[in-house]
Amino acid sequence: MAQRFRESYHFDAGLEQAVIDLVRVGSTGFGSGVRQLATRLARTVPPSVEDPERFRTALYDALSQTSARTGLRFAPGELPTDDGSTHALARVDPQPDGSGLALAKETMTALNEITQERQRAPELIRAGVSLTRTVLLDGPPGVGKTMTARWLAEHIGVPLVTMDLSAVVSSFLGSSGRNIRSVLDYGKSGDCVLLLDEFDAIAKRRDDDTDIGELKRVVNVILVELDRWPDSNLLVAATNHRHLLDPAVGRRFDRHIELGLPGKDQRLEILTYLAIGSDAENSPVIDVIAEVTDGLTGSDIARLWNTARRRAVLDDHKTTDELAKEAGRYAGTKGAARDRLWLLMSNNLGISIRQIAATAGVSHPTVSAAIKRSKIREEA
Repeated sequence: MAQRFRESYHFDAGLEQAVIDLVRVGSTGFGSGVRQLATRLARTVPPSVEDPERFRTALYDALSQTSARTGLRFAPGELPTDDGSTHALARVDPQPDGSGLALAKETMTALNEITQERQRAPELIRAGVSLTRTVLLDGPPGVGKTMTARWLAEHIGVPLVTMDLSAVVSSFLGSSGRNIRSVLDYGKSGDCVLLLDEFDAIAKRRDDDTDIGELKRVVNVILVELDRWPDSNLLVAATNHRHLLDPAVGRRFDRHIELGLPGKDQRLEILTYLAIGSDAENSPVIDVIAEVTDGLTGSDIARLWNTARRRAVLDDHKTTDELAKEAGRYAGTKGAARDRLWLLMSNNLGISIRQIAATAGVSHPTVSAAIKRSKIREEA
């Protein structure tokens, strides 16, 4: 649709034609198309306008105004539902909490840029620059895609609406497309961040012969709806398999952000946040565990922490002791961090060398030699 507008509209026409075209685009509900046309109109003012500067200022002032919209309605019975059942198609978190999110520096920079756009929207609009409307998050399971959506919603200051994939994908022919439209229309009804999780399940490549025709029609619905998504709200889609997405769908997103496994600094940040208020807070064990958990996702680290805390409470042990025991299985086969962890388990926890070896799956001479090396490093 946007391409047709770009090809068909020429700003050498008079003001009368410009107004007609703006009304025509606006009547379709294509908000971003209105902004695009108005911005180009401000750059190429029709000859019949007597005061071009005043005209541009008035246009930018109009674009910077956000109409008063009613808030999302998420009481029971007000959420969109599948025609064939009473199941809600979306969930609403009115106060999303993304605290504890720890991603690579460049990733956090991109996320901060998106939140700053919302805070300084009038300036961008006056400058003729559009806001980010849609974001595609890509990464393996457990790296924080859902938490990233919560973080964005929290920092923008709006609710998080999450599409319920199991309810949206219906067995009734044609219902899945209607359900997706229903969720997207709901997401436009008030300020929010809309999360489409497991996006590859509904936006697969249309040349995939293993899929039924219904899902291919769903992709066509998504393409149209992404084009029509307004810049007043932010749509976030998350996928574990970006290569499965239809190429046309991928091109519709304003930003692609890839989330990878956490590095040492991010693992330490996650553990430090989890340890707040516990007996493990400010413990050197946290730093050691951050080193030996290379290759784990943020979700894996949170699970390790919760397991250790649960055992500490049930057995009346120190959290640091249980953390060291739990981390022993992730220590790997070599490295100073592994040696330091085994030394800590031996000296602080009183675990025998043979027990450490059995936990780590190595020979006890290997553990003994590693502990000696760690002692030498600490004394050096």
